[in-house]
Amino acid sequence: MKTINKILISGAILAGIYGIYNLKNSSIEEQENKKNIISITSSDKTIEGKFKRTYRWDKILDEREEKYKIEKGLLKALAMRESLGDPLRLNESGDGGAGLYMFQPGTAIYCGLEVYGNSNKMGVDKFHGRELKKLIKENKNDYEKLAKIDERFDVYKSSEAAAKFLKQLYKRHNSWNKALSAYNRGQPAKNPDKTDHVKFIRQYQNYYNKRDKN
Repeated sequence: MKTINKILISGAILAGIYGIYNLKNSSIEEQENKKNIISITSSDKTIEGKFKRTYRWDKILDEREEKYKIEKGLLKALAMRESLGDPLRLNESGDGGAGLYMFQPGTAIYCGLEVYGNSNKMGVDKFHGRELKKLIKENKNDYEKLAKIDERFDVYKSSEAAAKFLKQLYKRHNSWNKALSAYNRGQPAKNPDKTDHVKFIRQYQNYYNKRDKN
């Protein structure tokens, strides 16, 4: 935890992120070139690369935060925490979670998204996880194809669903931290402020908001 925090707060890294890749006004409409789509969904294990990838969705996420009156930067931070900004990401445990916000199939269906396969589980579904892995491989990580097959991979639709769902959780629990915790585990933790999930999201939110002020 301490090592990760030191990396995240490195001024040099943040300066590189802010200066090199300020894509606040970019959107998917502007990404007609397939090379851009591939680079967006490529695997970049550096902290800088992870932030860069999420920055691509600024315009879309800003609009959803404003529409649902979500704290500024919170939806972006959630996307960073769940998928590192990769819309084609699958949960590493293979539990069936997928997309920018790591929706389980049942939760995605509840939120109005079309989901590949027959699973409607809100919890772990390893079989569905294997189906998704095969699906992505067969479609060669093609964003446009996969976004039509399973809307969890669609940045527009999944962001709309995640924002709406997060706001519902906020109204239910009357706390953004409780909403974030409930998003992750179904019901909020007893002390959500102390969980790694909420702590990391709040860190990411601060970085996004600091960048926007520069």
